[in-house]
Amino acid sequence: MILQGGTVYQQGSFIRADLRIDGNFIKEINSRLLPKANEEVIHCKGLHILPGLIDIHVHFREPGAVHKEDFLSGSKAAAAGGVTTVFDMPNNTPPVVTQKDLNAKRKLAKKSLVNYGLYVLGCRENRTMVGNFIATPGIKVYLGSSTGNYLTDDLGVFADILQHAKRPVVVHAENEQLIRYFSEKYKKTEHHHKMRDNLCAAVSVAESTTMASYFQKQLHLAHVSTAEEIDIIRKHKTSLITAEVSPHHLFLTEQFFLKQKNYGKMNPPLRYQKDQDALWQALHDGVIDIIATDHAPHTHDEKKKSCAEAPCGVPGVQTMLSLLLEAVHQKKLKLVDVVRYCCNNPARIFGIQKRGNISPGYFADLCIIDLNRTSIIRNQDQYSKCGWTPFDGIPVHGAVQMTFVNGTKVFDQGKFFPSSAKEVTLI
Repeated sequence: MILQGGTVYQQGSFIRADLRIDGNFIKEINSRLLPKANEEVIHCKGLHILPGLIDIHVHFREPGAVHKEDFLSGSKAAAAGGVTTVFDMPNNTPPVVTQKDLNAKRKLAKKSLVNYGLYVLGCRENRTMVGNFIATPGIKVYLGSSTGNYLTDDLGVFADILQHAKRPVVVHAENEQLIRYFSEKYKKTEHHHKMRDNLCAAVSVAESTTMASYFQKQLHLAHVSTAEEIDIIRKHKTSLITAEVSPHHLFLTEQFFLKQKNYGKMNPPLRYQKDQDALWQALHDGVIDIIATDHAPHTHDEKKKSCAEAPCGVPGVQTMLSLLLEAVHQKKLKLVDVVRYCCNNPARIFGIQKRGNISPGYFADLCIIDLNRTSIIRNQDQYSKCGWTPFDGIPVHGAVQMTFVNGTKVFDQGKFFPSSAKEVTLI
């Protein structure tokens, strides 16, 4: 097919061009392409064509909690949000700790409408074997407790994982001893953001970046949320130390949690305005490399439990691009920045072959957006099984029109189509 007359992302800028797709791949990009007799033409005048977004941090809950998400429902939300590749976290039931676990989950993921990669959990049991896993994008380590009982707060175990890993080690960086200290101190307040004070994250980031630098291993810091972390990362920043920020930390503060209670409860928690300002500045300075959702759905019934019992996490894979396009509209970002944080950098840092860019020979993972279309993010429009979003009621400028995965149109203005999605190939 030919995508005709769109404004296409090309090497850090946008140009008016036609784009030819042949099978799974981008075949040709030129100012004017003449359709062949058997080619479908999709008119894209007035629309922008981006590489499909790569979300390196999702929890699609399969296996073990498919009542709130599975690979089909989660990938529908992803496709509707312009995301064509997801990396799914390993804190399932059972967790992904062995090659057998990974292979079993791989079979479940085949129903996904978007491309995928599957992390392995780094823990005491597999600490010296993490370099042996076949085709995983990275090793996830929980230095602080979060959803599931998968804590690795022993720095000796973490040192073994770092030294044996052959893929990026992705860390949830919060210090467990400090979490326990602050949780006890503030347990009567039910203020989740105080129970996991900024210091919990700062100490853990300082420890993990120091250790990764010492061993000269690739470390990726998930969901950075505080000004203190930014200061530490800025000092330690190298090509081996990378970091991500999640949309909920860019667009919400602790005030949302205080008003919406458990619907704003997550780990790490929503922080203060000064922290949000530091995150935005870090994006502009290149201290933050990636924007990723930490999509972590829970049902209404689960969120309506007491503060102590309600699980942590919010959905986000469908709404990330809409929020970032609104930031572009408000001139907080440029559209090329969105591509860099959500496409180019994830592909480069995690070694994803032939994705994250628009170029002949690359997979035709594409997101077509209308920057002039306005809408309101609404709970009832979410495709995640959980059926809600913390951004309900927020007006946005810019919307996803179509999403292509490996040259196949899987989403078109609210309609889904069969996909040719596959597990990504990694360098």
